[in-house]
Amino acid sequence: MLNKQRLGAIFLFAGIILYGIIHIATIMHFPSVTVWTSTWGHYFEALSETGGWVGFVMALLLFVTGLVLLLTVLMGSFSKGKMMQEIRERDRKFDEQYGSNIRGSYDGQDR
Repeated sequence: MLNKQRLGAIFLFAGIILYGIIHIATIMHFPSVTVWTSTWGHYFEALSETGGWVGFVMALLLFVTGLVLLLTVLMGSFSKGKMMQEIRERDRKFDEQYGSNIRGSYDGQDR
């Protein structure tokens, strides 16, 4: 079974690849678009004429879904309690290595 991170990466890259394919097909058809009826411009008219709207929307959905899955995994690993515990642990290691008196020796004046 795939975990969220792998599934997110697969969706993200699938969206990028699908968008790239749709984009190439649209750009190849772009020079033959002489008149556009929509207010969106040449690109979206060429996209419409090539029938690429379904792929375009699907690529965007795959990309956004993959990005959301990857960000939820990332944010889950940065939970507040875990982060504070990590900070305390690093503070303790610093005090062991350099001593706690180093913090009190700075009097706030530039020398």
